[in-house]
Amino acid sequence: MAFSNDEKNFPADSESRTLLTIVGDYAVLDGKFKISKSIEIDCELKGKLTVDGKITILKNGVVSADVKTKEAEIIGKFIGDMEASDNVVITETGVAMGNTKTDSLVINKGGVFNGNITRITEPKIFLDEKPTTSIIEEKQNFHEEGREKDIYGISDFRSEDSQSNGYDANVNDENNTV
Repeated sequence: MAFSNDEKNFPADSESRTLLTIVGDYAVLDGKFKISKSIEIDCELKGKLTVDGKITILKNGVVSADVKTKEAEIIGKFIGDMEASDNVVITETGVAMGNTKTDSLVINKGGVFNGNITRITEPKIFLDEKPTTSIIEEKQNFHEEGREKDIYGISDFRSEDSQSNGYDANVNDENNTV
C-alpha cells in the first residue's frame, strides 16, 4: 500500500497533512476518515469518509462507505450513500450503487448507477414562483371561451358552421389564419 502527498516533504507538525492517494492491490482500509482536501482511492475502503475537496475512486478502487464530499469522480466502484455539494461524475467504467444527494449527476455512456438521486437544493421555480391560476381554473377558462386546449398548448379554433368533430382547416380570425 502506498500513500502520497502533494509535497515531497511532510509539513511541520503544526500543519495538517493532505492525503492524496491510497494505492494497494490487496489493501483494505476500514474506519472513519476525514480528509482536508482531495483523495484518490485505488484500493478497498470501508466505513465513513468526509472529504472537503474531491474524492476520486480509481479503476481498482472499491469504496463501501457513507461519503460526504464537495465533488466525486467514480471510475471504479462505489457502494453506499453519498452527499456531494458539487458534481458527481460516473465515468464509463464507474459503478455507483446507493443513494446520492447532489445537484449535479453526470453518468457517462457505459457508467452504471443503481439507487436514488435527490437534489440538495430545491429548483428555483418552486421557491420563487407561484402559479397564478390552477389547472382547474385554466380548464374552466378554456371551456368558457369556447376553446379546447390540447396537451401542447395549441388552441383548437373551430368554425361555428363546422359539422365534424375534426379540425376545420378553413379558420380565419385575428389569431390563426389557415
